[in-house]
Amino acid sequence: MIVTCPACDTRYVVDDSALGAGRRLRCASCGNIWRYSLEAAAIHEAIFEATAAAEAAAVATAAPVPTAVPSQVEQLRTESRDAQPHPAGPSTLQRPSVAVDLPAATRRRSARLRGIGLITLAIGIVFALYAARNPIVALWPAAAPVYTTLRLIEPPGAGLEVTVTPTRTSDSLVINGSVVNGAAVPRRIPQLRVTLRDGNNTNLDVKIIDPPVQTLAPGATARFNTSFDHPSITATGVAVTFVTQ
Repeated sequence: MIVTCPACDTRYVVDDSALGAGRRLRCASCGNIWRYSLEAAAIHEAIFEATAAAEAAAVATAAPVPTAVPSQVEQLRTESRDAQPHPAGPSTLQRPSVAVDLPAATRRRSARLRGIGLITLAIGIVFALYAARNPIVALWPAAAPVYTTLRLIEPPGAGLEVTVTPTRTSDSLVINGSVVNGAAVPRRIPQLRVTLRDGNNTNLDVKIIDPPVQTLAPGATARFNTSFDHPSITATGVAVTFVTQ
C-alpha cells in the first residue's frame, strides 16, 4: 500500500498488514504525526493524484527543461496505538546531499571571469615591471638585456655618438675620441669598449675603459683617450661601443 504524508506529500510503500483499520504514523521526512485510516487516505490520495495530473499537464504544455531528480527511498516509522509518546517529539532522517550540475551557461561565464582575472593579473605584473624597470636593472643588471629586447628601456648609449682618432707610435697605439650627446635630454654614459681590428674586421685586442663623465648634457661633448701597448702590426681599425653589462 502507498501511504502519503498529508503535510509534505512524501510517499511510502507500507505492508498492508502493518496498518490494519487505522494506525498513528510519523513521517520520516518532516516529522508530522497523523492518524491513518482508509477513508482519510482515500481522500488525500485523490487530492494528490488530481494535483499531480494538473502539474503533469502544465509540464507537457511547457518547453522541456532537463532536470536531474535523485531517487530516494525513505522508511516509514510506525507507532502502535499503545506505544509511549516520544519524549523529544518527532524526529527526521538526514537527507542525502545531492550534487547539482551547473548549467553550461554558468560554467562558460565562470570560465570567462577566470580568464579576465588572469589577463588583469598579467597586465598588472607587466605594468609593475615597467614602472620599476630602473630600480630592477640597478639591482639586477642581468635584466637589462631583457628590458632592452622588449623595448621597455632604451639601449645603453642611446642618443650618444662616438668618434675616434687612432695615432700609432713606435711602441703603442693611442686612441683619442669624443662622445657627443645628440639627444634633447641628459644621457648617462656607460663604460666604453675599445676594440682593435685587422683588415678583415677580426678582433685583435679589447679594452674596457670608464667614461670621461657619468652624465652628458644635451649637445655637450666629452673627450676620452686610451692606448694599446705593442699592438699587432695588422691592427688597422678601431671600434668603440658601449658596455651593456
